[in-house]
Amino acid sequence: MAAGGGRIRGRHMFVFDLAATALSIYLALALRADALLVPAAIGAFMPVILTPLLARPLVNIRFGLYRRVWRYASIDDLIQTALATLVGSFIALLLTFGLVLVLGIVTAEPVPTSFWVIEWMLNLAFVGGIRLVLPALSELRIHRSTAQSTQRRIPTLLFGAGDAGTLMARSSLREPKAGVRPVGFLDDNPSRAGKSLVGLPIFGDLSHLDRAVAATGAEMLLITMPRVSGPAVRRVMEAGLAAGLDVRTVPPIHELLDGTIDAYQTRRVKVEDLLGRPLATEHAPAVETLIRDRTVMITGAGGSIGSELARQVFGLRPRRIILVDRAESPLYTIHRELEVRRLRGTGAGEIDSHLANVVSRERMARIIGDTVPDVIFHAAAYKHVPMMEEHPAEGVQVNVAGTRSVLDAATEAGVPRFVFVSTDKAVEPSSVMGATKRIAEELVAEAARRTGRAYVSVRFGNVLASAGSVVPIFLGQLERGETLTVTHPEMTRYFMTIPEAGWLILDAAALGRTGDLFVLDMGQPVKILDLAKDLVRLSGRTPDSVIIEFTGLRPGEKLHESLFYEHETVEPTEVAKVLRAAAPPSTVDVQVRVAELLGWATSQHDEELRRGVFALVGDLAGPGGAADHEPRPEVAADNVVAFPRHITPPVVAAKI
Repeated sequence: MAAGGGRIRGRHMFVFDLAATALSIYLALALRADALLVPAAIGAFMPVILTPLLARPLVNIRFGLYRRVWRYASIDDLIQTALATLVGSFIALLLTFGLVLVLGIVTAEPVPTSFWVIEWMLNLAFVGGIRLVLPALSELRIHRSTAQSTQRRIPTLLFGAGDAGTLMARSSLREPKAGVRPVGFLDDNPSRAGKSLVGLPIFGDLSHLDRAVAATGAEMLLITMPRVSGPAVRRVMEAGLAAGLDVRTVPPIHELLDGTIDAYQTRRVKVEDLLGRPLATEHAPAVETLIRDRTVMITGAGGSIGSELARQVFGLRPRRIILVDRAESPLYTIHRELEVRRLRGTGAGEIDSHLANVVSRERMARIIGDTVPDVIFHAAAYKHVPMMEEHPAEGVQVNVAGTRSVLDAATEAGVPRFVFVSTDKAVEPSSVMGATKRIAEELVAEAARRTGRAYVSVRFGNVLASAGSVVPIFLGQLERGETLTVTHPEMTRYFMTIPEAGWLILDAAALGRTGDLFVLDMGQPVKILDLAKDLVRLSGRTPDSVIIEFTGLRPGEKLHESLFYEHETVEPTEVAKVLRAAAPPSTVDVQVRVAELLGWATSQHDEELRRGVFALVGDLAGPGGAADHEPRPEVAADNVVAFPRHITPPVVAAKI
């Protein structure tokens, strides 16, 4: 450990502690006698007073005091040092009783009882003191080298004078190469205003930002509150941008592998930082039991949700992970990524990839029959609403027939747990995509009732930054300098991050009982227009500088999505963000109705197929359900009523 110009090692500390113990023994006797003692006077207390010299080195070694890097000494290190000195005194007393009572060794002069208390206090002062001095010397050396550095460092205000802000300020002072030079703090806590932290002033709350910038010449505002809510991040970001500052943040704790925060980990604010709710960061206890040393299959493993599930499952160290996807390149990419994670020690298990289409009943039966997974996560699906309006047969084939083929293979092979990834568009669907997902939910529920197994569905809204979603589209338009295209000024959607969605799907899988339908708590819906403006701000521009064009609703789209049907009752679960939606079981023979639908799924009978799909969704809702599930007109941007592309399906008989 560097300190000053030399390097203090464990053996040096050992010698120092021996000398400190000898000195504390002498001074304890001298203070008790109220005079300096000559060697003859000290000899009168021999050999009892030597017991600390025997006990303390052994105790210090046992407490690991010579294996620590004292340059980065923490409160925990100092507590361990204090405990070591206390235990050392106790062991020395035991040795003394052994000398006197067992061996019968008696000193010429009785050792005063107060000697042991004074010796312990002195030893703690010497041994603990040097361990406080060494970090201080290291910090002094760092400050000296930093002052002499010629590297450009950005003067930075830190918003948040808590633990994260303190760690970031100290790290920035130690690491000049990170390019951050802290010059002061801002904090909403009024009791901290006017005080200082790590030698830097705390100017006050956000209303004092202009004064702080003028006083310090700050060019960056760093948000050092990793657990703060989305609205608070937005408020700070807008104030910083208005003051002409580059606004950055430290990552949420769950993004940091070791839980530490340092000056190298600053990053630009991301759109997920602005979500109006805290993100889930802890798994349900049963998740590890569900995955570790088990065989896990993921369909759609190359997609946004499937690949994230693969990463998280692999991190929980299954015995075998089976990846299934019909797209070659995405499947290859996630397979290679997991192999790299295994080499780095951040995942484990056999990786088995299958290039296959879930619609193929024979292929699914063979894969599942040969591997017999302990749990299947079925994420393979078509998801883009306008595309499925144009190609309803493909939507029914993949989302309905594909789900049925995987389910049938799972029930035949005796797979005990099945998790279907659904969508909020399955609630009162106005699109073919949403309707096919609702039918697939019922297929899962029917299989659960028939087998008594933990076959469940998990319903949630949009995920940020998934392939083809609104965030990458907006970012691409901004990068190319194009007009931002927003469907409607009032359109809203529920959003969550891809990692959080994967996290909560695993939680739901662990909680699942026969036929459960889980809905992920996604907070409040977000206006797409607000999301677009946030991305403009994050790009360093003002919303007024970018043209936003309203294009009107596309076929199958709704202004607002819902997470529940009115007839569903919502129940909490052991995981706060995973809700259970309960409804009376359907009386519809979904297997027969699906078989009839698939007869129309040939791309030559699209209108008949649409009618059948929406009629089945309506019947699944019970009496009056068909009317409730007809596609509804929405108000487009030009205030003209715009119907989805498909015709409103009439109520049809139970069989087509």
